[in-house]
Amino acid sequence: MRQLAIVRYGTAGEAFRLLEAKDPTPRDFQVLVEVEGFGLNYADVMARKGLYREAPNIPFVPGYEVVGKVVDKGSEVPDAIVGKRVVAFTRFGGYADRALVDYRALVPIPEAMPAGEACALATQYCTAYFMSNYLTRLQAGDLALIHACAGGVGTALTQLCRMQGVRVIGLCGRDEKLAYLEEMGVEWPINYRAVNYVKAVEREFGKRKLDLIFNSVAGKSIKRDLKLLAPGGRLFCYGGSDRSGQKKNLLSDLAFLLKTGFLSPLFMMMKSQGLIGVNMLRVADQRIDTIGACLQALVSLWEKEAIRPQIGASFPVADIAAAHRLLESGTSRGKVYVYW
Repeated sequence: MRQLAIVRYGTAGEAFRLLEAKDPTPRDFQVLVEVEGFGLNYADVMARKGLYREAPNIPFVPGYEVVGKVVDKGSEVPDAIVGKRVVAFTRFGGYADRALVDYRALVPIPEAMPAGEACALATQYCTAYFMSNYLTRLQAGDLALIHACAGGVGTALTQLCRMQGVRVIGLCGRDEKLAYLEEMGVEWPINYRAVNYVKAVEREFGKRKLDLIFNSVAGKSIKRDLKLLAPGGRLFCYGGSDRSGQKKNLLSDLAFLLKTGFLSPLFMMMKSQGLIGVNMLRVADQRIDTIGACLQALVSLWEKEAIRPQIGASFPVADIAAAHRLLESGTSRGKVYVYW
């Protein structure tokens, strides 16, 4: 099989190498998927730079989701799965034309489902669904602030929030993305590089605070978000993209922690606020069935046309460096998909 491995930390042009390897053999609960393509996630950029602690040591094959056909299975997997076209969550290893997957984290999909849209469901939409439907209950009329709202998870959160009557404030870093947010139904799109988003929200809503904040940035934005959070509000932290432009060393790690701040649960209790960290790899390690349940619900919503992932760009495997550069640039919208 062919694999795109990260063989050194660095830029998109120098980090990857296409390698040949033997096809892996599925273990008891695993299947082997012949891969059509895979999706990119910002964690891949962090891993490529050596800034993602969950990543294996180099060399390793990144990738959290694949679409393809099941061609082999382990002893505990139902026979009926073989031959099915599926979307599947992977714990690394997705940048390959053969991938091992726990069958409890895959869902059969229609032949008509575009592979890029299916890939978006596996990680980005699962992350959004887990936060908005497992960890909390959305209420019609709630106010939600979504960071990186034009990205994959931001797009998913916007659709899931609007589906349940939640009003959305969406942050992006470029004026050209504002129109995209408006098309997605974001009522208050804000370019946070052009204006102070905290002051903009306070001007718009006065004393009305926010019920939900979805933060993929961390750093100083956590302290800013807490100023906007209502009693009973929940702040979800599911990424640290503010760290991505810095070098990998202890001083940078400490500076990032200090910028993010240290919070006491007692103060959170006094304000009746919740701060929830989300790491889908940890969830998958402990409750793989939860990943499968989220993915099944999302495929059902896609079939009902209740959600529709947006594909920002598609690249052949040979252009993996260009795909990574696009995602890292902050100019992409929706999902970035790579195909064999």
